[in-house]
Amino acid sequence: MDKLFNKIGHFIIKHAKINIIVILAVTVFLAFGATKLDMKMGNDVFVSSKSDVYKDTTTYQKNFGGDGIYLLLEGDKDKLISHETAQKITTFSEKATKIEAITGASNYISLMNEMLASNNPSAGFNMSGDSKLSESIQKAIPAAKMKKIESDMQASLSANQSAKIQEYMQSLLTDPQKMTVGQQIAGLGAAATPEQQAGIVQSTLTKEQRQKVEAYTQSILTKKQSANMQEAVIKAMPKIQDMDNSLLRQIVFSDKGKIPTALEKIIPNNGGNVLIMLNTSDDTEMDTAVHTNEELKKLVKNTDFGDGITVKLAGGPIIQGDVQGEVMTTMTVMLSLSVVLMIVVLLVVFPVRRRVISLGFVLIGLIWTFGFMGWVGIPITLATMATLPIIIGLGTDFGVQFHNRYEEEFKKSDYKADEATVTAIRHIGPAVGIAVAIMALSFLTMFLSKAPMMQQFGLTLALGVIFCYIVELVLMFSTFNMMDKKKKKGEVKIKNNDETWLSRGLGSYAKLVGKFAAPILIVGVILAGIGFSVEKSIPTETNMMKMIPQEMKALQNTNYLQETVGSTTFISYLVEADDVTQPEVVSWMKTFGDKVKGEFKDVTGVTSVATYVEDIEGKGTVKKDNEKLPESVSQLPKSVQEMVVSKNKHYATLQFQIDNNLSSADQLALLNKITAKIDAGKGISVKPAGAQVMMLFGIDNIGANSNLMIGAGLLIIFVGLFLVYRRVKHAIYPIIPILLVLGFSPLLLKMLGMSYNPLTTALSCLVLGIGTEFTILIMERFREEEAKGLATKEAIHVSLSKVGQAITVSGLTVIVGFSTLMFVSFPILRDFGITTVLDTLLCLICALTVLPALIILFRKR
Repeated sequence: MDKLFNKIGHFIIKHAKINIIVILAVTVFLAFGATKLDMKMGNDVFVSSKSDVYKDTTTYQKNFGGDGIYLLLEGDKDKLISHETAQKITTFSEKATKIEAITGASNYISLMNEMLASNNPSAGFNMSGDSKLSESIQKAIPAAKMKKIESDMQASLSANQSAKIQEYMQSLLTDPQKMTVGQQIAGLGAAATPEQQAGIVQSTLTKEQRQKVEAYTQSILTKKQSANMQEAVIKAMPKIQDMDNSLLRQIVFSDKGKIPTALEKIIPNNGGNVLIMLNTSDDTEMDTAVHTNEELKKLVKNTDFGDGITVKLAGGPIIQGDVQGEVMTTMTVMLSLSVVLMIVVLLVVFPVRRRVISLGFVLIGLIWTFGFMGWVGIPITLATMATLPIIIGLGTDFGVQFHNRYEEEFKKSDYKADEATVTAIRHIGPAVGIAVAIMALSFLTMFLSKAPMMQQFGLTLALGVIFCYIVELVLMFSTFNMMDKKKKKGEVKIKNNDETWLSRGLGSYAKLVGKFAAPILIVGVILAGIGFSVEKSIPTETNMMKMIPQEMKALQNTNYLQETVGSTTFISYLVEADDVTQPEVVSWMKTFGDKVKGEFKDVTGVTSVATYVEDIEGKGTVKKDNEKLPESVSQLPKSVQEMVVSKNKHYATLQFQIDNNLSSADQLALLNKITAKIDAGKGISVKPAGAQVMMLFGIDNIGANSNLMIGAGLLIIFVGLFLVYRRVKHAIYPIIPILLVLGFSPLLLKMLGMSYNPLTTALSCLVLGIGTEFTILIMERFREEEAKGLATKEAIHVSLSKVGQAITVSGLTVIVGFSTLMFVSFPILRDFGITTVLDTLLCLICALTVLPALIILFRKR
């Protein structure tokens, strides 16, 4: 390896200018790739596209669309349920459906219009026995249409009914009226027909008497006659949005002053709110959500629902649409803070010339990383965005190591740039290279995760450290060689490492570690053991809604929506059969839904084709032996049918409304319990599907196989080090401090009262990678000094005083890089940042303490 890096050193000296030009040219090319970066928060970042749940959800969303968008109107009842607001809601819904990703809109106006235009328009309304409502309806119907309805009703009367009505009318006549009627009939002569006589009597009646006759007529009608007349009246009514305020409110509150059951879900709180539901397409991409969000906000602003009516946009797609802006803000904050804090650390604790130059090289490595991601299609997700400060920290770490060794060799070589460059590359290049290779491999163990998002996180980190290593090795040494080549001895003054306070302190610390090596290891093993034992008691935050910025308006609106109208969180199932409208399928959904709601207190409601049929036609109508069920389903309003039954009738939805306060882990447990109870008959397939189900499986996937990843990472480190050093002891030394850190971490979290989140499952891989780098650099310097003939303790002392300073500085840069995560608005990233800072600090401490203690205790005696 010395020969290889010796050749690399001479190549860099010979082609320094060309190296810089090539690096810059590649940087420009990759910078264009950064403009192609996509942001993804859709299904495929959580769950593999090859999994059953992904395929079932794809089928589900193809037939029923994605998550719903909700528009919650709130205000005074008289303003909400009014002709003016109804007109605006209708206009808004029509315009909203023209937005590309919105496939339909549902509100109480469209639903009532569909119900009134159906084959059974009286279903779902309670209009019988309300004389005031009947009078208002008749007034709203044009006179010609009303006359036709009455004529048809009269024609349907039997002779007996007509006779009873005539007899009743005669009983109502006063004496003067009887005289008038008698005179008019006498004037007609003997040829007067019964119909003419009845017409004369009716024309003589007062308004009050006519109302009594109408009431009496209604009372003697058969059920069929009554239903036919009511349907004729309802069909003749104007559209809901065209009704005056009086009739509109009477219709809406037709159930004895309350909202009918069929409308309760979209006019919650008995008219205190009005809900507009928008159906979305099966396109779950972030860009689609952002565009839809922008268009809807413009439409709401332009619609102007009026003073006193507040409008809140809510729902998963709205949250997703707002997240992109938060992500861009977060990445800008992280980048800015990282750069500023890195500069401060380098200026304060790194006593070399050009101490902040490595940061510029790191930013080039960052462009390479994210530009490459853009070209090959690796997306930005909640996980990959967290790599930004991590790569900056690790990249600066590499730069510090290169820079520190170059300055040391430049001083030793009597200020000869060529010699210093070759020597520094020969010594530090392999050490950092080995660390980077093993670090990258440990990051790639995240491919053992079931979540594509975590696989992309590991791949991005691996690419980042490799690109930063290449850029900084070539660019830094090429730049330094060109800058120092013509400088003479007297023009440069470089401090010896042992002249700095940090170097002297680390040298003294090495002697202290040598004296207490055994107690240090014993205490370390005990504390790590305690940490491993308490790890399972540390809670894990799995509520996805608590992992995004809590001040987001869309999230606040969604929380308010759930507090106001109930949970909008549903566990959905895809029901498949040859014909899901058949009685055996519909009745099974009814039976199973009731069973689940009765057994699980966290299930607050059930939605299916069965519940809608019962809402409109009444309870008890959904039975296995009811052969009219397919007809009942076909008579449901079109907007309702589209939500619960596919056009080809092969699929139906069965949704369980659940307590929105449940964590994602509890929701997944509930889903698994419900799934275990599915007892559908032959020919009926029932599978969990939908965006919420995908999210639950995705959260579980993120944390899955964490122990497998740790085991694989440790194995990779051991095998890699063994291949390099060819000694088991030297391969084991760097692993033990890391193992202790894996135990210290949960103990520290327990003491601080902190919890895990899905992203912290990646911490083990980070600890393995970062910890290995620190220990390998110390091991390499120790072997170098030992090869010079120094005794073990003296070699450790020199190693810590020389390379320990660079490791401490680089460790601080990594910690500072991670610390920027603590200042972002995403709680999931903030907690991840705190935990990574603590773990990196532990890695640094263990590398400077445990590793020297191990070497000293197990040296050859």
